[in-house]
Amino acid sequence: MSAYVETAGDSWKSTLGLCTLAAVGDAGLITGIYGAGALAAGDLGWGLRGHWDNYAIAAVLGLACAALVEHAALAAGWWSYTERMPVVSGLGAGLWPLLQMTLLPPLTFLFARWWAGRPD
Repeated sequence: MSAYVETAGDSWKSTLGLCTLAAVGDAGLITGIYGAGALAAGDLGWGLRGHWDNYAIAAVLGLACAALVEHAALAAGWWSYTERMPVVSGLGAGLWPLLQMTLLPPLTFLFARWWAGRPD
């Protein structure tokens, strides 16, 4: 949290509520990404198929969602970055949230596939 001005220097206990809210938001984005993929594929189980292209689509959609959320939040003044946040110049957003939402959806789908016991 030291990469955000609003929480830099705060203890993990004092940011627990905010981080929990952010995690719920991330879960909502991942659910939306899964739903969009399922609608586009016409297959409710598309994310559990284990195909590399499904993971790539989830990663690209995650990156797009993160870029949109970061731009909206920065413009609205909801948060700002400290010097500890590397900014991706082409996207104008912080590297850590972009990287997080690029990796989290495909990893979540991979974990869900494993959890469901899908070998294919």
